Amino acid sequence: MIRRSFQYFFIIAFMMVLIAPGVFCQTEIEQRIKQFNGFSGILVEDLNTKEVLIAHHQNRLFTPASLVKWYMLLAGLEILGEGYQYATRIYFSSTLMGEIRGDLYIQGSGDPTQSSEIIAQIAHSLVKKYNIHHIFWNIVLDNSRFNNEEFLGKGWMWDDENPIIGAIAVKGYHMEDKKFSYFNVMPLVWGELFCQELRRLGVQIDGNLMIGKVKQGMSIKAIFYSEKLDNILANMMKMSDNQSAEIIFRTLPLVQNSKDTSTIHFAITSLSELLLELFNIQWGKDYILVDGCGLSEYNLLTPVQIVMIISYLYRQLGDELLKYLANTNERCTMKERFPFSLWGKTGSLPAASGLAGILETKENRQVVFCLMENNFFGENNNPKDFEDAIIEYIYEHF
Repeated sequence: MIRRSFQYFFIIAFMMVLIAPGVFCQTEIEQRIKQFNGFSGILVEDLNTKEVLIAHHQNRLFTPASLVKWYMLLAGLEILGEGYQYATRIYFSSTLMGEIRGDLYIQGSGDPTQSSEIIAQIAHSLVKKYNIHHIFWNIVLDNSRFNNEEFLGKGWMWDDENPIIGAIAVKGYHMEDKKFSYFNVMPLVWGELFCQELRRLGVQIDGNLMIGKVKQGMSIKAIFYSEKLDNILANMMKMSDNQSAEIIFRTLPLVQNSKDTSTIHFAITSLSELLLELFNIQWGKDYILVDGCGLSEYNLLTPVQIVMIISYLYRQLGDELLKYLANTNERCTMKERFPFSLWGKTGSLPAASGLAGILETKENRQVVFCLMENNFFGENNNPKDFEDAIIEYIYEHF
């Protein structure tokens, strides 16, 4: 009997040596998952070897919230290119220096960087270039590069604090009074800011501010370019900027499929063609994406798909990928959230949360991860606390 007991002891000891540390990690992770009152999905992989370290519901579909912006980073780089710039074109005809005896047209392409200060700079540059002192007719805003009836995203709640989307856009603008129609609000706000600066500079405007299209045969008098997409994407990811993400989404078909006017349907098509080509995943079968920023609860993605995109981007860019991502050391959505190095993207909706990115563990191991939570409830059931506990355990034990 004693001999048999020793045999059992050595067998158990030998098995304990063979069991990988990740099994113990998995056990603790499983306990945390069971304690979480919600639906969760997790995938953690070694970034270099592709070894799966933790997997739980990794192929289930989740509402991803702002984790959708990983797709916009991918599509922005692959379809538009990091050097892409939005152009705002000015058209008018004039026979006398300083006088515009006809309509002045402003044609937008979706520039998401135009704050009130930049709009004022555009007006100032135009006045200075042509010594403008009198506009006899109208100022016409051409917002036609985007379908102007789709000023909100598909599935957005009309009374939420949504960015209003248009080919002529004011950076960061939100409607304060939700009782009135959103229709054409954004370009008209842009136009008011433009006219205010013209008047401040002493320009007399006889006509009205109106929405229209550039007439054929008009000559371009000036083009104003945005900063490069590289910087726009970094701000989108670090600050989780919904407006720029949605505008990038709407821009895709203008470049990829040479559409004159972008619609949400065309944008979905452009993105789905890219994802089918790169990853062989099909819209409607493997995933659903209907906006570029993640405000829509129609969106459905899996942790596997997000990890797949992050891994692809890292293969293409290496450590250059990190410059686009929020991290714990600078002003962004994750500042000081963790006491170690992590680069990624957060996601938050009332019933959806997520965190995905790249983590360097205590043992200097690089891992790619995606955590997603839906349908959580209870005052003491904060999904961010759940995410933090998982991430901290990965850091300590892998």
